[in-house]
Amino acid sequence: MDTLLSATVQGLLLGGVYALIALGVLVIAKATKVFNIAHGNVMMMTAFFTWWLISDIGLPTWLALVLTVIFSVAVAMLMERLVMRPLLGRPMLIPFVATLVAGLAIKGISQLWWGGDPRTMPQILPTGSFSAGGVAFSWALLFSFAVATVMFVAFVLFFQYSRMGLAMRSVAEHQVVSQSLGINVKTVFVVAWVVGCVSAAVGGILLSSMFILDSSLGDFGVMRALPVLLLGGIESVPGAFVGALIIGLVETLSGTYVDPHITGFREVLPFILMVVILMVRPNGLFGLKQIRRI
Repeated sequence: MDTLLSATVQGLLLGGVYALIALGVLVIAKATKVFNIAHGNVMMMTAFFTWWLISDIGLPTWLALVLTVIFSVAVAMLMERLVMRPLLGRPMLIPFVATLVAGLAIKGISQLWWGGDPRTMPQILPTGSFSAGGVAFSWALLFSFAVATVMFVAFVLFFQYSRMGLAMRSVAEHQVVSQSLGINVKTVFVVAWVVGCVSAAVGGILLSSMFILDSSLGDFGVMRALPVLLLGGIESVPGAFVGALIIGLVETLSGTYVDPHITGFREVLPFILMVVILMVRPNGLFGLKQIRRI
């Protein structure tokens, strides 16, 4: 019973971090109608950038984190301006392929700069654990969940109540109508990319601090954001959070109770769950049904 409770708690806490990662993809998808396949490699590059500032340059942790956020903002603005803006109005497949190519370029640049060897992130998160009700809690995982949840809730509040958030919601509904109402659609796109890349940076730092930092972090980020968003609903912010908790829970429980000799089952199970739920609810748990005239 204690094992089940411990695995459940760890899965929910890990799901909070997955929610932050998925949020970055969701924001860009809602505002620009582009699924940013480069999101995972932005996570990986910004995590390596943090490691480099602390380990190689020797900067204080707080300064390295601030510079990483600034770096992620610069990456967001460059991707929006150089990659996505020239493709405005093109069929949706073209921007999607552009983000794929941009992600491969980011991965290649990162490997040329830092190499492909695994790294250990300097101590950023609290260490140790504590027990409550017979369940051991990792301070690092609890802290990561708290940071991810605070950022997620902060964005939801921003999205619901701020002027820019309302503009983003309008653009998500219809870009042409929003522009006719005086909303600067290009500015909304920039803000969406900034939010997406900053969440990628924070998510990458949290994951690489809890596990290991290497080039596979980029693939891992996309492979977790995709089932989370499809499970919760590709345009639902609350659905992303609930979907992330479910994926984290399923992943941890499968890692606890499934034979570890079954290689890769823990990684595949979230996709199996995603397919099963999409067979029952094609729009996800919280997705909106779209009715179109034929």
